[in-house]
Amino acid sequence: MTGLAALVIGALVGAACGYALARRRADRGHRQIAALLLGLRDGDYTLRAIAARGALGAAFAAVNELADALMGSRRAGIESDALLGKLLGAVDLAIIVIGPRGTIVGGNDAAGTLLGTDAEFLTGRHPHTLGIAPWLDPDGPTRFDTALPGGAGPWHVRRVRFRRGGRDHLMLVASDLSRTLRDEERRVWRGLIRVLSHETGNSLGPIQATAETLQRHAADPHQMRDGLALIERRTRSLAGFIRRYADLARLPPPMPEPAAPGPLLRRIAALETRVPIRTAIGPTAETMLDPAQIEQALINLIRNAADAALEAGGAVDITLEIAASHLRIAIIDEGRGLPQTENLFVPGFTTKPGGSGIGLVLAREIIEAHGGTLHLSNRPDRTGAQALITLPG
Repeated sequence: MTGLAALVIGALVGAACGYALARRRADRGHRQIAALLLGLRDGDYTLRAIAARGALGAAFAAVNELADALMGSRRAGIESDALLGKLLGAVDLAIIVIGPRGTIVGGNDAAGTLLGTDAEFLTGRHPHTLGIAPWLDPDGPTRFDTALPGGAGPWHVRRVRFRRGGRDHLMLVASDLSRTLRDEERRVWRGLIRVLSHETGNSLGPIQATAETLQRHAADPHQMRDGLALIERRTRSLAGFIRRYADLARLPPPMPEPAAPGPLLRRIAALETRVPIRTAIGPTAETMLDPAQIEQALINLIRNAADAALEAGGAVDITLEIAASHLRIAIIDEGRGLPQTENLFVPGFTTKPGGSGIGLVLAREIIEAHGGTLHLSNRPDRTGAQALITLPG
């Protein structure tokens, strides 16, 4: 073999070896790119390609930039979801999200309170089991009188359809119309009470003073003295009656402070000695409330329950349950039950002789001022009534 032939053959062998080596490097680079793209497809944005030269290096750099962009998008999505969750948790409206399979996929704390459970336990539940299936009808009404653990309504329900992850979802936004209606009712009553207080005060003051003067200077006739004494007693009683209503209109906003509801409830229950009081109150942590106002509301409700139980020869059960975001107090009596009337919370309405008709109104005013609810109903298991209180935890 000549020297020229040997040189040519050597060059060909070298070229073949170089080609084979380059082919192996390209295959290895392609496999790396394939692995990176599969990782991105599966949501793993942490993988990065090593630096290289040439076209393969440019491909690696492009894949790395894509991974950085997807990582940023995921981080922004997580932060947006966290912010949205905090915003939903801060609103008073009950927000329930229904997924494409017809089950609940999320809800805020207000929705949990409305449906009688913690918000995290709503996921996977079906609206039919919670009594809100009619709310899903897109052509149905927007006002419902559904009785739920969080209140009796009426409720105004808005339906919002949206897509998430390429799939249809339904968001229900429920607001309690009863509070709006009661706020208007409250304004009317307060205006009326202020007028009554002013006008009757102008009349009763002089009448009472005159009666007292005549009583001191009256002559011997007993009839005149007795009549004037009666006038004085009735005017004093009427003045006290009007004063109690004026105090209701001047109820100040609550001044919350850390307080343990358990000891507070036990102390109030111990004040009632006319009937047996059974309590089921476990250890409780402190929550923010106005102890003086809550005590007044509970005294009124427990006294009403004791009055009903005393009339029927029964007892009263008081329970306190603590949940993650709220607490529930139940005052259940063994009386004759509530009258079938819509006037329980109308100032002046009472079924008890000598009652003022403001105890229940005052209790509800205090509880709702704390962001809670008060629901009165007859017991489902036997005769008697129950007062169910929900307060923020």
